[in-house]
Amino acid sequence: MTAVHGTATEFVPMLFRAKLANVRPLVNMLKTISFRPRARCIISPDGLVFAVEESQCLVAQAYLRAELFTTFSYNVQLAEYYRNQEQEAFEDEVSQDGEQSDATQVVLPLDNLIECLTLFYGPAGTSASSTQSSSISATNLYTSGNPGDLRGATTAVIGFKGPGADFELMLEERGTISQCRLSTFVPEPPVDLRFSHYPTTQQLIIQSKWLRDAFNELDPTSESVHISIASTEPHFRISTMGENGSTDMTYSNSERILDSFFCNEDQENQYNLSLILKCKQALAMSDKTKIRINQRGFLSFQFMIPTSADVSFVNFVFAPLVSADEPVAPATARV
Repeated sequence: MTAVHGTATEFVPMLFRAKLANVRPLVNMLKTISFRPRARCIISPDGLVFAVEESQCLVAQAYLRAELFTTFSYNVQLAEYYRNQEQEAFEDEVSQDGEQSDATQVVLPLDNLIECLTLFYGPAGTSASSTQSSSISATNLYTSGNPGDLRGATTAVIGFKGPGADFELMLEERGTISQCRLSTFVPEPPVDLRFSHYPTTQQLIIQSKWLRDAFNELDPTSESVHISIASTEPHFRISTMGENGSTDMTYSNSERILDSFFCNEDQENQYNLSLILKCKQALAMSDKTKIRINQRGFLSFQFMIPTSADVSFVNFVFAPLVSADEPVAPATARV
């Protein structure tokens, strides 16, 4: 890779660099969206967003604020330089949903990223040398001789020099340091569910324990799940119909169950159950869940997950099988 200025032998500055005192919060967040092998990583001054897509009907995003990291550095000027260099390639991908214009996007092998981050506390004490593949290289740089069963917090320094470069990680735990490099890929235009393009007609915040109970009762043989939010009781209803019969979970607007409730328009929509169930891991880690439905019937689950720094968020957006008003147009661009 050539330098930004001058000859190819000059030092290439880091576009992004951050340090984590403990990788576990990052790993936990990544695992909530790990049902796809690759993820789009969006880097901005505010932090990182990892996003995956499924069947053009689901987009899942894990948000990691800059405050979650011990140090977080993003070179906005260098990012602008790279964008100018690639202006022709990306001129049709201008954000229409509020995404920051100074963000950098790159696609990473999500499964390999999680594998790297868990080198020191994976199954059977996985070592760096056992994780090499076509998209990952790992090197054990130094070992202090500590017994393998003495495990502490794994710290990490992660960095990215820019388009075409590898995603770099340096992990350290109890004197053992390993360096990993992940191959990166050019992002394709993301799927467009355009939740924010239409007004939100219904919104509630529910304690996640109630939603977990509902998910556990859903009939897995059902192809779809009905979700209804209404201004009259039952205010919130989830139901399925499968080989084992019907399941109907209803909730009233009670302070014991719902932290907040808003319904501007009664609406019931149908969603693919197998896609809805992909958010179970995020639901299991969350304290509360914000549920929103817009005028087109698109469904948003925003899971509030406590971390050492603050609350992090994982957001799932689903397209309905049948829209509230009309058939859903094919997804083509951004969320």
